[in-house]
Amino acid sequence: MRIRRLRLSNFRSVADGEVIFPGHTVIIGGNSVGKSTMCEALDLLLGPDRLSRASPIDEHDFFERRYLDDDGDPIVIELEVVLTDLTADVLTKFRTHREYWNTTTNTLLDETATPEDVEADDVVPALRIRFEGAYDIEEDEFRAETYFASPPPDDETRRAKVTRPAKRQFGFIYLRALRTGSRALSLERGSLLDIILKLKDDDRSAMWEQTLGAMEDLDPAIDAIPQLRAILDEVDRRVRRFVGLSDDDRTFRLYPSALTRESLRRSITLFGSSERSNIPVPYWRLGSGVINSMVFSLLTFIADLKSNVIFAMEEPEIAIPPHTQRRIVQFLQREMDQSILTTHSPFVLEQYDPENVILLERGSGGKVAGRRIEVTGIKAKAYRGNLRRVLAEAMLGNGVLCVEGVSDGEAIYSASAILEEHSAEGTYTPLDLSGVTVVQCEGDGGLLRYGEFFSGLGLKTYAFYDRQKNEAISEEIVEVFDAAWELEQTGIEYLLADEITVDVIRTFLIEASDWDDYPYNAKNASLFEYDPDADDEAVQALCKRVLKSRKGAGYAQRLVELCTEADLPAIVVEALERISEDLPNELSAGEGDDDDDDDGDPEAPDDET
Repeated sequence: MRIRRLRLSNFRSVADGEVIFPGHTVIIGGNSVGKSTMCEALDLLLGPDRLSRASPIDEHDFFERRYLDDDGDPIVIELEVVLTDLTADVLTKFRTHREYWNTTTNTLLDETATPEDVEADDVVPALRIRFEGAYDIEEDEFRAETYFASPPPDDETRRAKVTRPAKRQFGFIYLRALRTGSRALSLERGSLLDIILKLKDDDRSAMWEQTLGAMEDLDPAIDAIPQLRAILDEVDRRVRRFVGLSDDDRTFRLYPSALTRESLRRSITLFGSSERSNIPVPYWRLGSGVINSMVFSLLTFIADLKSNVIFAMEEPEIAIPPHTQRRIVQFLQREMDQSILTTHSPFVLEQYDPENVILLERGSGGKVAGRRIEVTGIKAKAYRGNLRRVLAEAMLGNGVLCVEGVSDGEAIYSASAILEEHSAEGTYTPLDLSGVTVVQCEGDGGLLRYGEFFSGLGLKTYAFYDRQKNEAISEEIVEVFDAAWELEQTGIEYLLADEITVDVIRTFLIEASDWDDYPYNAKNASLFEYDPDADDEAVQALCKRVLKSRKGAGYAQRLVELCTEADLPAIVVEALERISEDLPNELSAGEGDDDDDDDGDPEAPDDET
């Protein structure tokens, strides 16, 4: 099974939205753009237990909390999902609701489609499921239902509803961020343990009856504890003054639950022992990382038991180290029919090819759309190579600073650290706190290609580059980037040697002369030899030769680290201060980092799995 398209209307923070899913999908985008809203919409459409709740939706699920229009009529939440890659059982069981999806145009075939259209290679069978939620004025409550969109019913009362057993066949599982363990590891309905139980054993009634009976017949009973028994006997004596009670000498009893399935589900707690202790403790005492790893382990169990799984998860990186993040993503891509993840982690994002990355963007009036990342102009080898993680980090940030070489990046980062150290608090924001990644662009024309790519993602783009021989290219760079700084020199090494204070350069050369990798020329030993009596021009010339000889080996960085703010080249300071001004540290203003503030109470017990 596979989700192809999701449409949303009047749902939470989204007035109108559409996302096309390219198989395994990772969703990126800024905070409060609607990533969690998208996942919640899928859960309403496909989650087998969501609509069984007393109130599957409430006022906060409506866009701008408006569930009545200006005339007092109900506003309807409308959600729609298209499923393809249907299993043989699903195709047979729901054949009357079958439609057809064109995988090239990402559209449904309409009623005018011919047999030839349906049999095309890029056309596959599909099911379209709709959700509607609205306020019922007469009953003073919110109603919600899911139904098959095809064939269209004659009236609303004859809709073909999508039942819970049907949804289970679709295999949709959704885990929310941060609180995945609080119900995923319980026995409440819809939890991962409950899903496994359903897959493993169809006869669960006997299990519950035997367990409840054993709890009722506990020996010794809880109320046999002397301290409790004395209190209960006194309660019995006093109550009999006013009402008739059973002749049993133990009228009032204490049990560990209400002796119902639901109370038992809520009261059962998973215990576990850590490697440092053999004492079992409730799972939530084991730590967030352990909990999320346990959840991942349950997912592997489900994958072995279930023939098809569509798995959605928010931020799998929470409390999990990078290597485990990679393992989770690789497992999901390998074992699940389809995985849909939201993330802020470059370690998760780098596991996806660009065609599987969807950028969620918010327009005016609550409109949201997802678009596939385009890497036109960037070499596939560069994207899939060592640069991949840098690009992933940049795509998740606020901006990028494109440079031409390794030494440029080293010098820029070091200069940023110096400005942070010597600036008054709150006046300068370093690159990392601004959310800016320094990206080394390969080859001629690399600046332009990367600039166009990152600009297309809606990021702030900056360029710091060597003097160009072709003035037209320089003008084009200025047009592509939000701000660009062109050196008067043909390399960062020449800039540093020309503009850093000579006293700092002399200190650097004295220290560098003792380094194991300091350059040496066998034919001309004096070429890299530092002479304390040399004039300033000779010292600057030697610095240029040393930096060029050890380009990319950290020499430029170590030279800059010896500087104070006053020693730094003016163009470097100008660039960093401009970026700081454009992208100040938002956290200093007390702003949080929650993803979607429209998703209700993060601790709500009904919003766990």
